[in-house]
Amino acid sequence: MGAMTKGRMAKYKIGDYVTGRNEEIFGKIVNVHLVEGQWFYRLHNREELYREDQLSPADEDAELAQKENVHIDYRFQFGDIVHVKGYGSDLFVVIGFRAEIWRYKNSAWEDLIYELSRLKDGEWLEATEEELVYIADEQKAKKFLLHPQLRNNPTQKPERKKDMADIDMLLDMYNDYKRLYELFGENTYRKKMKEVLKKLEAIVRHFQK
Repeated sequence: MGAMTKGRMAKYKIGDYVTGRNEEIFGKIVNVHLVEGQWFYRLHNREELYREDQLSPADEDAELAQKENVHIDYRFQFGDIVHVKGYGSDLFVVIGFRAEIWRYKNSAWEDLIYELSRLKDGEWLEATEEELVYIADEQKAKKFLLHPQLRNNPTQKPERKKDMADIDMLLDMYNDYKRLYELFGENTYRKKMKEVLKKLEAIVRHFQK
């Protein structure tokens, strides 16, 4: 129960968490004072006294939220060439990424969103990390972009068309092995995924010739 005097109870008690109306004040109440009929509160690690009308209730979890440092590892970086699930043999370059941080009382998660540009026509797309397959890094990507064969050139050489067909087939294989690995967790499927990626990298090197 809060302190009481002359029939009026203090709104807060020692141990309550409060925040300032300007959101620059936050902390746990350590002392309660009555001065000339008004309630004042001292917060942990603060010298000032705050009037009751300067404060609002705050949840203890808010203290943790204010102190939280979120470390996020991005699997893909600027300039990486990737394949997007559901887009056939089309390849995209990473042009941006962001993290959407979600916090609720009983749950918390982060969504990583990548902004992409399709190599053949520059079409913009957003995709999550789970939808992407790494193909090449920025250095190899620069050489990729110099090849008109990747932009649906009607004069595309037969061997280039074969490379694109191989990419399509290998990406399908990769996604199949990935689903099997996620279902059964067997390392055999994970090894197959790595083998497919090596073949994709070989095709990337072929494009650079």
